[in-house]
Amino acid sequence: MRKLSYLIVFVTLSLTSTVFAQDVVEATAETIQQEKSEIQVGELPEAITNAITSEFSNYTAGKAFKSILDGQEVYYVQLTKDDTASIEVLFNNAGKIIEQKDL
Repeated sequence: MRKLSYLIVFVTLSLTSTVFAQDVVEATAETIQQEKSEIQVGELPEAITNAITSEFSNYTAGKAFKSILDGQEVYYVQLTKDDTASIEVLFNNAGKIIEQKDL
């Protein structure tokens, strides 16, 4: 009987923790999304435009977004290659690539 009681308590706590963690992740993603504001590609820092020219010379910049991530300014740039391949690259203010993903 004790084992059954422990099992019930364990399962209940596990489910509660999972639901809470999921809510936190969704809230964090929503906060980042809300703070992301669209800017003109011409407004990107020179370091980022230089990085795009050197690292993604076959791509064309479409949209650009500015945001704050971990207290630092970051820029999301959507790049397209020959209207077939699209990627989004996350840069820091100095032009360093933080993340790249296919769209």
